[in-house]
Amino acid sequence: MKPAIFAAVVVMMAAMPAHAADRIVIKVGYSPGGAYDQKSRLVATHLGRLLDGNPEIIVENVPGAGSLKLAKLFQKSGATDGSEIAVIGSALALRPVFKPEDGNFDPRNVNYIAATSNEGSYCVTFKGSGIDSFEKLLASDAKVGATGKSSTTYTFPAAIKSAYGASFQVLPGFGGGEEIFLAMERGDVDARCGTSPSALLTRNLVDRMNILAEIALEPKKRFGETPFVLGLAPKDKKAALALVIASTEIHHPFVLHGNTDPEIVQTYRNAFMALAQDKEFLADAERRGILLGITPGDMVETIIDDLLASPADVKEQARNMVK
Repeated sequence: MKPAIFAAVVVMMAAMPAHAADRIVIKVGYSPGGAYDQKSRLVATHLGRLLDGNPEIIVENVPGAGSLKLAKLFQKSGATDGSEIAVIGSALALRPVFKPEDGNFDPRNVNYIAATSNEGSYCVTFKGSGIDSFEKLLASDAKVGATGKSSTTYTFPAAIKSAYGASFQVLPGFGGGEEIFLAMERGDVDARCGTSPSALLTRNLVDRMNILAEIALEPKKRFGETPFVLGLAPKDKKAALALVIASTEIHHPFVLHGNTDPEIVQTYRNAFMALAQDKEFLADAERRGILLGITPGDMVETIIDDLLASPADVKEQARNMVK
């Protein structure tokens, strides 16, 4: 399957101000090999060309708690000169909803450069697992692998389980998506709910997988007609479930420290918007099987503000879904 590559591009700003750092570290909140890691390494290969001075860019993995470990460290002590970028889980945008008492990370206290995917997410099993439909998953006592409780690999299946009254188990603790897939191959867990199309395509897993259901606000139909989680959900659960899965619209986000100079923030935002039209970058993404949907950081922050302004009863129901 040859992936189509697209970019949701808002009008680019013109000139880029000078970049402040000669060496940039992209810190990824997950272990090597997964979609977050692969997307970060793709960006690291090309971003320097679009920044003044063509700085060296390296990738460092800081896995833990579904990227919450990195997010907390970064917000507390990350560099403010643009020399460090964090790539954190999209579900952390809803941290004030899921864990309002936790002041260690607030998505409103970092600067979003861009989100690099707005694809749907999927529930999948390996063929031969005996679970080849969404209905069978809901009715089973299957083990669903997850990273940390702050990751979409946990919040998505937890919310689905709650909304549908399912009996499967959600088991967090994996360092990244790659570990979940390996555990599925070994038979240690049965399923994953919260995997991107890129994760399946880059590992050539599509033909080996049962695509059980799509998780998104609107059907993307990347793999044809697939049961649509939100469309099938009970009416009294839909608003809260939609809030939980809304992070699919701002997936794979890149962020800067909240105290970064606005001029540097804008430099990075401009560079990512330039990437969205860069032929070399897009061709490389296609070769790697990585799907792109780049949303500018200011738009990401507006989306997050809107989500956090959801009605109190919807937020409470969503919070209870992912406990």
